[in-house]
Amino acid sequence: MEKKLKQSCDATKAASAITARTAELETELATLQHDSISDMRATEEMMAEAAKLRKLLPEMESKSSDMEEWVKEKLSLQEILKKSKGREKSLELFVARLKEEAGVAENVVRGLNQKVDTENSGVNENRVIVGMGIG
Repeated sequence: MEKKLKQSCDATKAASAITARTAELETELATLQHDSISDMRATEEMMAEAAKLRKLLPEMESKSSDMEEWVKEKLSLQEILKKSKGREKSLELFVARLKEEAGVAENVVRGLNQKVDTENSGVNENRVIVGMGIG
């Protein structure tokens, strides 16, 4: 009987250990289920966010392409502006030379006018009509 009692005691201990382990496993299972549900929600949220971003992608690509075109156009316009400024400087120098040449020409014309006036005054003293070529 002692043997049976010991076997019964051992069986009770084993059953208690199994019951305790079952409780631990059930707790662990509940935790894993909770974590799994949380992970699934997070995955769903991430998938929804990814879907939104995928919808925005063509618009962003288009804007990026537009910006690339604007940058190319800006660089082209900057190059044109640079050339234009170079031409402007050349034209300013040309205008300055023309003004200088015009000044020289005006001085020559003044000198010639003075000579004509001098000649005319000499002719007038001899009583020649200047404007009509009679004399």
